[in-house]
Parts: sequence; C-alpha cells; structure tokens
Amino acid sequence: MCMLLLVSSLLLWEHAASKPTGFVSTEDLYDRVVVQSHTTYNLAADIFYEFDSNFYKSSWFPKRMPRLCHTASIHTPESRQEVNETKTEDLLKAIINITNAWEEPLKHLVSAVTSLPKPADNMLKIANTLKNRNVVLLEGLKTILN
Repeated sequence: MCMLLLVSSLLLWEHAASKPTGFVSTEDLYDRVVVQSHTTYNLAADIFYEFDSNFYKSSWFPKRMPRLCHTASIHTPESRQEVNETKTEDLLKAIINITNAWEEPLKHLVSAVTSLPKPADNMLKIANTLKNRNVVLLEGLKTILN
C-alpha cells in the first residue's frame, strides 16, 4: 500500500497546481498523505515484528496462515507502467478502497491485542495508533479526491 501511495503521489505531482486559498494546498495534502502512509507502514511493520517475536510460535497463527490479504480483490496496478497508464482519479479511488478495507480489521486488532496471553501494552498502543492514523489517512485521501 505504501509503494502504491508513493508512486501515485509522484504521478499526481505532474498534474497538480497549487492555488492560493485559505485551504491547504494540493501539494501539501499530497505530502501529508505520503508521510502519513509511510508512518503507518512503519507502525504496521513494528507491530508485526513484535507479534512475531512474542506470540507467533505459541499461537494458532502457524496452523491457520491466511492465503490472501483481504484487500486482494481490490484491483490495483501491478507495475509502474500500469500505474502510469491509470487515471489519477482511479488510482486515488483504489487507494481509498484499500485504506477503507483496513478500518474494520484494525478495530478487531485493537480488541484482539487486549486478549493476548502476555502483557502487550506496546502492541496495544501501536494498534490504536494504526487505527487512528488509518482514519486520518482515509480523510486526507478523500479530500484530495474531492
């Protein structure tokens, strides 16, 4: 998801024009979305690492490894060429769909972390931060689209 946001951001820059208004410029919105996406990616990597280190071997997870991500059915460009050939609006819609698809799983993650067998305060903090950042990211993407 992070790579798709970064690539689409670069494409959007080609067609973006800042207008002097009282609102945040399109350029600043893109910058904020890219930073937000990158931070969210890093947090997701952190919580994955912590879960993997502390709980993976003793959990049900190795026996029930999911085959596909729940966002796999959302069409996204597969290559840089496909990204370049896709309309900016369509890229934004795909990114919004993927980001929106994470809203419920992140709510469930927060609930699940509280029921882990060992104290997982840091994981709970990261899960809540991820959930909240996803909402902010979604709002930013929708603002850019509109």
